[in-house]
Amino acid sequence: MKVSLWAEIHRLSEIDRLSGRAIVKRLSCSAKTVKIALVAKDPPSQKPKPRGCILDPYKPAIDRRIAKYPDLSAVRILEEIAKEGYSGEITLVRNYLREVRPARGRVYQEVEYPPGDAMQVDWGDCGSVPVGASRRKVSVFVAVLCFTGVLSGRP
Repeated sequence: MKVSLWAEIHRLSEIDRLSGRAIVKRLSCSAKTVKIALVAKDPPSQKPKPRGCILDPYKPAIDRRIAKYPDLSAVRILEEIAKEGYSGEITLVRNYLREVRPARGRVYQEVEYPPGDAMQVDWGDCGSVPVGASRRKVSVFVAVLCFTGVLSGRP
């Protein structure tokens, strides 16, 4: 029950001196709601009650499997806990695994080359152009020296 409804029920009862039945009629709510509000002398808390998750009973089993096999996939874990009775979706399993496993960062190694040591080469396709009565394919060859001021961050 919202605090505003609780307060309105109490106002109608204490200030306007309406009966429970009259309050029900005026607010279009159930008699049970009015009765609960009038019995409660303090307003209801605004904090929602923590809700459980269908995955909660299976979290210890997931934790044991992750401790033993850290790279186990969510699909494989779902298969295992489904044998124990889990009937939920894989999304919950994936979300839980994101919470308990550390995020994997991008793994790369910075490489520096002295001038003249390395060059990166690639081919590119630029479509075709008309040449006389036929069309010719246009390709490009690109070569970039790895040691340049712009790419390496040097002035």
